[in-house]
Amino acid sequence: MKPIYIIILMAFSIGMFSCGKDFLDKAPLNQLSGDSYFKQDNDFALYTDGFYSAMTVQPSPAIWFDFRSDLVGLWQPKSGNRSYADLHDGNMTASTSSPGIYWDYSPIRNAYVLLNNIDNVELAANNKNLYLGTTYYLLAYRYFVMFRAYESVPIVKSVLEIKDADVGSSSKEEVFAEALGFVNKAIEALPSLGPTERVRGRLTKLVAMTLKTEMLLYTASYYNGSMSGATWADAASAASAALAEADNKAYGLAADFNSLFIADQQSGTDPQKEIIFEYVRLKDVALNSFSYYNFGPHKNNIGWGDFPLTQECVDMFDCTDGKPIGKSAVYDPAKPFNNRDPRFTLTTLYPGRITAFADGNQWIVNTLSEFEYDNDGNKTAVVNNDYMKTLGSSIDRSPSGYINIKYWDRYNGRNGGHASFINYRYGELLLMYAEAMNEAYGPSAEVYDALTKLRARPTVGLPAVTAADYATQATLREFIRKERVCELVCEGKRYWDLKRWHLFETRLNMSHYSMHIAKTFDANGNPTSYMDKLWIGTSLSGPAKGEYFDIPNGANGGELMHTSIFPGAKYYVWPIPENAINRSTTGALKQNPLWQ
Repeated sequence: MKPIYIIILMAFSIGMFSCGKDFLDKAPLNQLSGDSYFKQDNDFALYTDGFYSAMTVQPSPAIWFDFRSDLVGLWQPKSGNRSYADLHDGNMTASTSSPGIYWDYSPIRNAYVLLNNIDNVELAANNKNLYLGTTYYLLAYRYFVMFRAYESVPIVKSVLEIKDADVGSSSKEEVFAEALGFVNKAIEALPSLGPTERVRGRLTKLVAMTLKTEMLLYTASYYNGSMSGATWADAASAASAALAEADNKAYGLAADFNSLFIADQQSGTDPQKEIIFEYVRLKDVALNSFSYYNFGPHKNNIGWGDFPLTQECVDMFDCTDGKPIGKSAVYDPAKPFNNRDPRFTLTTLYPGRITAFADGNQWIVNTLSEFEYDNDGNKTAVVNNDYMKTLGSSIDRSPSGYINIKYWDRYNGRNGGHASFINYRYGELLLMYAEAMNEAYGPSAEVYDALTKLRARPTVGLPAVTAADYATQATLREFIRKERVCELVCEGKRYWDLKRWHLFETRLNMSHYSMHIAKTFDANGNPTSYMDKLWIGTSLSGPAKGEYFDIPNGANGGELMHTSIFPGAKYYVWPIPENAINRSTTGALKQNPLWQ
């Protein structure tokens, strides 16, 4: 991969800067002015390389948003200790941490530094288009993420002098139009390249088309198609165009679902066929990284087990016959993890799952056992740190009994960790297409085919999705929403999905309980009773050897892990950070009325 060099050019805000920084207190970080820096083609190449950190979805904060959804269930002390707790504990204010995540105008200012200088140097046409397309993408992305979080924010169209830097917010319609205009320019300027032609982690026309699809899908969902330029038909058109570009350039689904998330496999031809855009991290550079510590078991003290799936999330994964657990003939409550959607079994640790480190060393995960067992199935005196009630490392345990391991690098030690984080992939594009088409036009062969294609991936192999099971727009809508969980869990998508679907009132206003495995169901497939214990194999050498393990309070629905709170409608819109309001010396920037 071509290295990305970050160039910092006088990073200052328009009177509002993230993390409490104040441009009035500091000299510029780089004394170069734009016209003194840009002298040759390579100057523009290096400068736009520096944009990538501001326009890629990075593991932090994206993954932490899943903590603030209904999919990940920490126990209460850990939940409050985790990033952005104010998103679900009812304590968000203009001065807490979350509202400052996306409030940063320095990337926008730096974009205009380039735009002001690009016509002053003679550039090859292809290179100039690439630099312009990258700049337009940056502007589109930054305005979209601010629009999604705050709705109404200032729009800046030039490099501002300090005397002009106090700017008021534009309407949400204007902010969205600004983002949409820039993404359309990016689509026109960026090169149309396939997975074998591009440089890994770099922008292409398809990346911009996928961003446009996400922008329109989010806006059509949140405003129910009422905002100009963001109807459901607009979203469907953008998704169709992006999917056509992807198919034309030989993108598609990776045969091996797991290879998408394992660092040592991500650069291969198979996963690269599916990955549209990624935040690339390289071995021996990204040591001790986020992905390694958080997405792993606590065995041998190698990880934090930070992503314990809730039982509600686990129950969303169908059985191998394509039916929900409450309606499937192959669901066995005594062996509840058999015959399940492989996307669950591939990426989640659960009692009885055989897993392995990157070196091939295997062990049986058992979050129901207080002590570890050796390979012959004999109980040892070693405390099992992945036991859901362990006291050995209680802050890092999985109280739900499940540990999602997407992006876990599988190293047996704390010196691995270089998984790249996927921003967009073909599988998600199929889901965006299916959702937009269903909302715009209702069920169709195209929608069923897209969903069937996704679930027919060789390592998933689920049955076709047909009108026999999901005949109406409403039932297909619910299936697509569930499918987004099964495909995208722990990829940082759920919080924004719940927001755009207006489901915060129900999905962020609930208590989460530890493992409670359905034993019986009513006519609608809802659980009516739960298992109190499970038989788990304990021996790698003798599969028949095992014993019954108690599910803590399992028969009664589990034990309380944490309760999330959704205080009211204003939480759909984040407040403008207090430090930004305080720096508005003329009072031009005003707080969102919901938070005044």
